[in-house]
Amino acid sequence: MTVESPSTLSTQDELLWRRFSAMLSTVPAALDERLRALTGLNHFQFTILSTLQSQPDGTLQLAEVARAADSSLSRLSHTISKLEADGLVARKACEHDRRANWAVLTDEGARVVDQARESYDLIKREALVDRIPEHLRGELTELFTAMLPGAVAQQCASIDADLTR
Repeated sequence: MTVESPSTLSTQDELLWRRFSAMLSTVPAALDERLRALTGLNHFQFTILSTLQSQPDGTLQLAEVARAADSSLSRLSHTISKLEADGLVARKACEHDRRANWAVLTDEGARVVDQARESYDLIKREALVDRIPEHLRGELTELFTAMLPGAVAQQCASIDADLTR
């Protein structure tokens, strides 16, 4: 017979953890499924294309794309290969560092991400924004930021500069 040790979490804390865990395990897959159905892209692919589109020349070193997409270089490389095959991205060797490569958004890639953006905004509204009362959104944003590892929170702050100026 196994004896369970008592939890060190209160009932409310355990409920909080369970809801957080449920969000982590269900929301990403639901987002991917919905985005793929509307645009043909999964969330990771959209993030890559959108990241490239945010660059003035549509070009970024693969290591920087991986960092922005919170991805390993291996996963990114596989996805970039698919996006290349679809004509949405091109790879370019770095002239001053032979170990580095650039990802370049093609005209077709820019067109696809522009077309997908409206659907992506709809999904963001359905999945999160419309479910949170407007008066709580600022607090929740601060709470989500506080939950992030420090380096990620700093990266978000620099990425969010366009929204907070």
